[in-house]
Amino acid sequence: MYIPLIYVCTGALNVLLLKWSDTLEGECSDGKIRRFQHPLVQTAFMFTGEFLCFVIYKIAYFFLQRRGTGAEGEHIITRGEREFSPINLLLPATLDLIASVMLLTGLYLTYVSSFQMLRVSALIFVGIFGAIHLNQALTMRHWMAMFTITCGITVIMSIDIQRASYDWFLLPNGESNAVLTGNLLIVFAQIFHAAKFIYEEKYLKGTDISTMLATGWQGIFGLLVTALLGVCLHFLPTPVPFNNNSRGVFDDLGDIMPQMRSNPTLWAPLILFIISSAFYNFASLTIVKYSSSANRVLADGLRILLIWWMAFLLEWETFNLITVIGFIILQMGTIAYRNAIFLEWYRSVIASWMRRRYADLNVETGNESSEPGISTNRPADAI
Repeated sequence: MYIPLIYVCTGALNVLLLKWSDTLEGECSDGKIRRFQHPLVQTAFMFTGEFLCFVIYKIAYFFLQRRGTGAEGEHIITRGEREFSPINLLLPATLDLIASVMLLTGLYLTYVSSFQMLRVSALIFVGIFGAIHLNQALTMRHWMAMFTITCGITVIMSIDIQRASYDWFLLPNGESNAVLTGNLLIVFAQIFHAAKFIYEEKYLKGTDISTMLATGWQGIFGLLVTALLGVCLHFLPTPVPFNNNSRGVFDDLGDIMPQMRSNPTLWAPLILFIISSAFYNFASLTIVKYSSSANRVLADGLRILLIWWMAFLLEWETFNLITVIGFIILQMGTIAYRNAIFLEWYRSVIASWMRRRYADLNVETGNESSEPGISTNRPADAI
């Protein structure tokens, strides 16, 4: 029970910390004050948090092995196989990199509440990819839930375009096109996240690797791929609204340290984000290993209310009734999808209980009729 709680709380904290860093300003290398727009660097901090899981795993395994009691094979952090090919975790790390850069760029351009609501669209792609790669059956209830979620997403994106004209206080660009671009990036990023979730589910359930170790290796590969991509994006000319830096590129790495020196407050959300990412990604893989990708996305949707409440409390955005309607439609879709999962669980539990019941009845009948010298499998007497 504590794993889903950690997952929801740290996930909400991650979003709030990233949005906080997006609202902070600092002096760039050209002397101008700009907001902290560095999605690639924020992604690197996320992978740094995952790499901390690798460090924690190695330290825990070292001390548990020194005891000589075999505790390293039973502890929740270290239990699982250690003989596996780490290169298999390169693909999910790459997919996570692509999705995270798109997500963080979208978060910079749009509202924090809309960001979390639109992430529910991952449930649609998880259902489709799960049916293709995991042979999971999609019933009519699942399809109706996906259609309802699509309607909710359409409502949220439509109202965001309209309210950008009056609720633009914390937006870097008050134009509706910029908000729409951010929302579309968030939705498209869910395709890569859904592919990552399905791959992780198939790989983790096919092996008994420790989720802490798997998270750590993803962090290692993620940092390597992010470093390679960072060199390219550092020199990639980019149009507005993606070029809020000194050189007009996608992510000007030369502005990072000057901004952090001129505004030391930037260190707080970024350091907290690294720590929170370690717990979040460990809990995420644990849910996938012992449950499913769909349940991970469903649990991820629980933090919408928490993020929305904090956005109002911090005065990052104003209340909008149409957004509430879109949120209600989204919840109707997720509840319908969740009920479909609960219905499958209910049927499997009932079927298992009936099998055990009939097995017990057969045993009792066999014991009552088994007398010495009398066969219990003779044919019935003819009448």
